[in-house]
Amino acid sequence: MALSILYWSRYVDGHVKLTRKSEAAVESGRVLRFSIDELRVIQANVQASMRDTSYSVQIFLEQENNGAVQSTRCQCPMAEYKCHHVAAVLLFGYKRASKTDIKCSWLKHPKSAPPKTTVTMTDLYPPRQQEYRSHLDERHTLVKKDVYRTTETAVNKNATN
Repeated sequence: MALSILYWSRYVDGHVKLTRKSEAAVESGRVLRFSIDELRVIQANVQASMRDTSYSVQIFLEQENNGAVQSTRCQCPMAEYKCHHVAAVLLFGYKRASKTDIKCSWLKHPKSAPPKTTVTMTDLYPPRQQEYRSHLDERHTLVKKDVYRTTETAVNKNATN
């Protein structure tokens, strides 16, 4: 799980309605997009409760992993207060976020990795060597010679008769 439950519990502390609405939003799948970056900023989209709109949510977490939220932004009308969209994103981060929700952390190359080298097509597919012959090629050539000889012999017999 990407986030600690402390972030959600400290955000909804004592607000029963906020707790219920955020739980309902997560359970009904209204958190549409979730990502967290290495600067501890969460970007998310949460579908509105009764409308066909979604709100963009940004959550800035404290740099220390102490469960405290530094600040939040939400596009909903309740954004200046504690809104359930932010609470839903924090709960989603605890319940359903995976390692792939962490933004681009797998794209970083370790400093100890060797530099990548360029491989050309001739390196991948070297030209065929001339002295190489398959045993199937030899058998096919022998069969062709036998068929030619048999046909030639049959033609010569027919010509002499």
